[in-house]
Amino acid sequence: MRMLKVIVIRPNLCKGCKNCQFACMVAHSEEKSPYFLDLTDPKNQARNTVVLGYDGTPSPLTCRHCQEAPCVTACPSGAMYRDSESGLVLHNQEQCAGCWMCVMSCPYDLISPDSRGRVAVKCDFCIENGRPYCVENCPTGALSLEEIKDSNEEPDTEEKKEERTKYLIIGASAAGLACAAAIRREDPWGQVTVIAEDSLVYSRCLLKDIISGARNKEQLNFVGENFFADQGIEFIPGKKVTAIDPEQKMVFTQDGWKTTYDKLLIATGAKPVLPPVENLASAKQVFVLRSLEDAERIIDSVDKNKRVIILGGGLVGLEAAEALTTKGAKVTVIELAGHLLPLQLDSFAASRYEELFRAHGVGIVTGQRAKKIELDENNNVLGVELDDQGYLPCDLLIVTAGVKPEISFLSDTGIAVNKGIIVDQQMRTSIPDIYAAGDVCENREILTGKVSLTPIWPAAVAQGEVAGLNMAGKDVELDGTFAYQNAMSFFGLPTISFGWPEPPDDSYQVETDVSPDCYQKVIYKDGRLVGAIFQGDLSGAGTFGALIKEEIDTSKYQGRLLSTNYTYYLFPELVIRD
Repeated sequence: MRMLKVIVIRPNLCKGCKNCQFACMVAHSEEKSPYFLDLTDPKNQARNTVVLGYDGTPSPLTCRHCQEAPCVTACPSGAMYRDSESGLVLHNQEQCAGCWMCVMSCPYDLISPDSRGRVAVKCDFCIENGRPYCVENCPTGALSLEEIKDSNEEPDTEEKKEERTKYLIIGASAAGLACAAAIRREDPWGQVTVIAEDSLVYSRCLLKDIISGARNKEQLNFVGENFFADQGIEFIPGKKVTAIDPEQKMVFTQDGWKTTYDKLLIATGAKPVLPPVENLASAKQVFVLRSLEDAERIIDSVDKNKRVIILGGGLVGLEAAEALTTKGAKVTVIELAGHLLPLQLDSFAASRYEELFRAHGVGIVTGQRAKKIELDENNNVLGVELDDQGYLPCDLLIVTAGVKPEISFLSDTGIAVNKGIIVDQQMRTSIPDIYAAGDVCENREILTGKVSLTPIWPAAVAQGEVAGLNMAGKDVELDGTFAYQNAMSFFGLPTISFGWPEPPDDSYQVETDVSPDCYQKVIYKDGRLVGAIFQGDLSGAGTFGALIKEEIDTSKYQGRLLSTNYTYYLFPELVIRD
């Protein structure tokens, strides 16, 4: 059994001296001098901290390098990863997209944007030193280095050599590759094949960087170029599945290729939805943004000063709008709701983004529906007619009005579907040996308690991993996933939101904290948090997300939830006692 070194925290021994924090700052400063350190220089930021409880009791906080690390699950760029040799959770800043999904996911509030607000910063365990400086410099024993068993170590499966299960995974995005990795951990000898319609492995969350030019295609790979070779997994790109025969356990693709399986995962994701707008279906110069090919088509069609209309003011639409400003395009966003990002933000937080977009030359139209697309004699887009009879001319149109599960090939399979594929807590479909995960399936959503689609990256990874473990013979259940969590940043203003952006009715309580650079808001009822928004300053955001997901009773803190700088350790129900 492999043993891992971990930092153990004993808050009762902490005296609040902050030696650990100072040592961390010195270790990561350019000068690395213990005699002089400019504490006002934001570049000299610590990766750990000491927090004070409401009773004034200090507690040290440092990254736990969790064995089930939510930051790794949430990272869509592959920047957060577990080092195969040390078992530590490390961060590749060059790969970081600055999306703040890791900040959103860390319940200890120990990942933060760097001083430039471009990439995340977290504890690296002082890996080059071989021992964390915070532990070396703690005089009381509040921080110590100990060893634990590695729960992620691959099992001894010598007896499985003669049993070569044939695993087939349809889809090479978050869910599919999480499934493949989980299978390989449990079954080193099985035959694992991943097929995908795409020609490359890439993160859809980063397509905006292709449009802006911030990344190239190779930099969208979130698992590394050697993933398949290192894992002993076969990857077959360019295969669009058209049919499945559950009785014969066969899968057929558009080009006539076919294969068999023992265990099958469907992780085909979702496809864009076109709203019912007159002439939209027949219009030329209309684009969506779901695939790498979509992004490349947009780039090829957008020249400087071209007029672009984006239908949909959600996350994808605004990412496209921001990216297109770098190309010199004249962009207008049309959103049916009364403000941008209606599923993620309240009107106040959204208004700050509206101001930013307008300041960067982007037109914003809210509370209006596209009624008709005007076309020329060749069906090229000329403009958009609005509900109020207003008219906006354009040279091309980008539709970002949502997605729906890609289940068009499931007819005659007998697989039960609703809006998406229906699965149980082990991600099994209604047909034996067929599983589903990611945007294509319906899962219990934690906040609402209802079975619904959960089309976000962390949910897809969690579902894919559970599916893979069960396909490989384990007995693992996923009680649900949290769909209502979002991290975003537009023109340098970061925001994280959880749960409901507005209270459903007057029975809910709301606390807010507003300043020129920061906006924070929490919504709760009967002691349970159901919503939170952090804009500008993201401190504490991950903790609030954990409180919502874990349904922790916060009654004794209400009325002052936003008034004190605290983190996970102030909520003993969430602490893993060492």
